[in-house]
Amino acid sequence: MRDYSSTKWLDEIHAEGVEVKKSCCYFCHQNCGVLAYVKDGKLIYAEGDPDHPTNAGGLCTRGNQAYTFVDNPSRINYPMKRAGEKGENKWERISWDEALETCYKEFRRIAMTYGGDSIHCLRGTARDNQWQVGRMANTMGSPNEYGFLSGTACYLPRLSLMIMTYGGMLIADFAQFSALRYDDPEWVCPECTIVWGCNPTISNPDFFMGHWVTDAMKLGCKLISVEPRVTWLAAHADIHLQLRPGTDTALALGMIKVIVDEDLYDHDFVDRWTYGFDELAARAQELSLDEVEKMTWVPKQKIIDAARMFANAHPANVVWGLAVDMQSQGTPCAAAIAALWTITGNLDVPGGMCYTAAPMGVDQPSAGAWGIYDLIDEETQKKRVGWKEYPMYRYGLTQAMPDMCLEVCEEGGVKGVWIQTSNGIACMSCETERWYEAMKKPEFIAACDVFMTPTIQSCADIVLPVQTWAEKHSVRAHYYFLSAITGGCAAEGEALSDCEINRRLAQYFDNDDEFNKAINRPEGKQHTWPWKTEDEVYDEIVKPSGFTFHELMEQGPVYQKYVYKKYEKGLMRPDGQPGFNTPTGRIEFYSTLFQAYGYDPLPYIEEPGIGPVSTPDLYEEYPLIMITGARTTSFFHSEHRQIPYLRQLTPDPWVQINPKTAAEHNISEGDWVWIENHRGRCRQRARVTYEVSEKEIAAQHGWWFPEQDGAEPNLYGFRQSNINQLLANKPGRTGFGADLKCTLCKIYRCSEEDL
Repeated sequence: MRDYSSTKWLDEIHAEGVEVKKSCCYFCHQNCGVLAYVKDGKLIYAEGDPDHPTNAGGLCTRGNQAYTFVDNPSRINYPMKRAGEKGENKWERISWDEALETCYKEFRRIAMTYGGDSIHCLRGTARDNQWQVGRMANTMGSPNEYGFLSGTACYLPRLSLMIMTYGGMLIADFAQFSALRYDDPEWVCPECTIVWGCNPTISNPDFFMGHWVTDAMKLGCKLISVEPRVTWLAAHADIHLQLRPGTDTALALGMIKVIVDEDLYDHDFVDRWTYGFDELAARAQELSLDEVEKMTWVPKQKIIDAARMFANAHPANVVWGLAVDMQSQGTPCAAAIAALWTITGNLDVPGGMCYTAAPMGVDQPSAGAWGIYDLIDEETQKKRVGWKEYPMYRYGLTQAMPDMCLEVCEEGGVKGVWIQTSNGIACMSCETERWYEAMKKPEFIAACDVFMTPTIQSCADIVLPVQTWAEKHSVRAHYYFLSAITGGCAAEGEALSDCEINRRLAQYFDNDDEFNKAINRPEGKQHTWPWKTEDEVYDEIVKPSGFTFHELMEQGPVYQKYVYKKYEKGLMRPDGQPGFNTPTGRIEFYSTLFQAYGYDPLPYIEEPGIGPVSTPDLYEEYPLIMITGARTTSFFHSEHRQIPYLRQLTPDPWVQINPKTAAEHNISEGDWVWIENHRGRCRQRARVTYEVSEKEIAAQHGWWFPEQDGAEPNLYGFRQSNINQLLANKPGRTGFGADLKCTLCKIYRCSEEDL
């Protein structure tokens, strides 16, 4: 580990022969601009690029430690096949040809024997390989691509709501649509923002930099924080609504009630551009503010003050996060929150909530511009797990329903699995033991990753080494600009990019006429990956922009001028008429699609499946509400635990406990404690803090220990601190959302034997 106690390291990175290359980090979704210092093909240092509009020279601790991630002794550098029983941690190095040919033969055999839908393709949190995994599934004749997470409770509840009732995705406007940023004369700083259910200065939610909020605060923006914990932002907010986890919908409807009752809504916008306002207003009237206070634990006057502050601010916006998704009513909760910015007229205006777009026509995250799901026939598409049972999964989304996929796997219906950079059993899978046991049933599993993980060790037959962002080329179409990821250093060992692995494997299937005929490949779609190099793939992706991939590498981030109030100009609908791309042509508070699918067309209040109100007997035994997924700047989900400096910052998993609660349980700072409920238990270190209330704890997720034995039964200790063992695979009514941040538990100190 580099010694930063002196300036000697500065001499090292500025020595003769060191090249400085512009690149983009991809340790999370943000694509921060990076200056990569490379010597003899090795990355020796990375720092933020001061010329990049997104991060303006800033870089988090993970990005700064990129060189220890790339050149790490724990990396997978060569293709390998299992040399013993699953879980024995015995592997044999093989060539790429043998690895890919084995994958081809096994997946071909499975598809020809059981049908392509018996192959499931799983991925981790989406970065540049999301569309690739879906396309690879289709290449194998499968419609089943998804992540391990129950109810796909990571952005999809909000995403499904926005697609179906708003006709597109929206994000808070903090000048990120312009390379000029805050100096753009068209941009207006929001007068008020609500940070709802996220901690952006730590987590940097999808395509959003947390420091943008603090920048706006310096410019005079008022802040409302909706957050059970007293985070840094909550502590500095003008109003902190410290609600009970899982009661967000009630709080949002309470604020709507105040805005309607006090006639603070934008009559002109509501009358001209929305559908179902009267029904929404009536739904908001169903509970009194006294009842909302009792349900949410937020004082009535604070709800009133927050509603007035937001409604009287022009413009205003909402920065929302995973807590909205991670409750069983994630989609109706999103509907209620979105109604706040809509009834106040803050839609598609500078500083308000603005529509994302494929910049210059490039739709890389889903590759929708050139299609994934036209590579399999219509009948195969309908075999996607959850297609019949959860109709909302058909509308603008391509994922299979993960909770049902788990059941199919348990029943033996999954015969082959392709895992692309996902450590599911240590990070995403609720009821971890169910997924662990289920993933032993398929006949063949191949996995691509940078490091060995508990998931790979437990079930994989073939493992393929993947390049990091610092080694590979790629492209990223943000919601507001187009950029190239330009690998600055040589690849370690024989690692390949995700794209190149998929492209090479696809050649076997594309050249197999018998296979394509057997799976009824649509006419003209036999060549699913027709490109001869991965750069040709990127050229195809960026073609609508008018750039080649290498031209984009030279240009850096390229911005498309943002057009506000597109709905007035006929830019939202396929027919070119004013309005929105929804069935009614308006923003739908009362969703006609929800109604058609048999769901409540309005936001509705539903208690978490387990909690003080719905399960009082369990609450008596497990008297604390457990918030999961508390973030740290050291890691991204289950990644980066092999990096010495980052582990020094956060050596062990921690759980936040209020001092009074800790005293009642004889717990001191740093003690190992058990977190337990009726489903299971795990252990984490106590962090005693007033950041959480006496009624709650906040625990970390994604923990495993790469330094421990990787063989069965330990598997890098993935059970020891895995908070997901206390969570259920139980989605909301629509199939979206799950109660992951609002369940019950108890805590107690670990005994000496436990340690």
